[in-house]
Amino acid sequence: MAHTTSHPGSQPSGILASLADAWTRYRKRRSAVAELQAIGHTELERMVHDAGVTFGDLLALAKQGPDSASLLYRRLEQAGIDLKAIETGVLRDLQRCCTLCESKGQCQHDLEDHPSKQASWPAYCPNRPTIEALGIAPKCH
Repeated sequence: MAHTTSHPGSQPSGILASLADAWTRYRKRRSAVAELQAIGHTELERMVHDAGVTFGDLLALAKQGPDSASLLYRRLEQAGIDLKAIETGVLRDLQRCCTLCESKGQCQHDLEDHPSKQASWPAYCPNRPTIEALGIAPKCH
């Protein structure tokens, strides 16, 4: 039976790397939620009010990673939309919707495998009505 040893400084590969990454993401999410729970009730209410979200949304957002709205940024870039052209409050809402979206897999697939469709905003995207109402992206047919 062959025996393999890891060398100091070597990186795990394959399934071990995937498990390590998943564990790291899980711990970060748990840490973010624990930080929210440690905040006093009054301060937490102020944060929820200032952010313009519900407490449930705040918890759901805390469970996501820091790049949870990255698909929104990619889609805006592909559509030629400048982030600076979007009002701060509207951008926050777009970020919140993207972060909480349940179609991330489909969105990522579309962005990677269907670049020719970049001129249209997908019907499954919860941000489509906002983008179209702003008149900053082409309308889908």
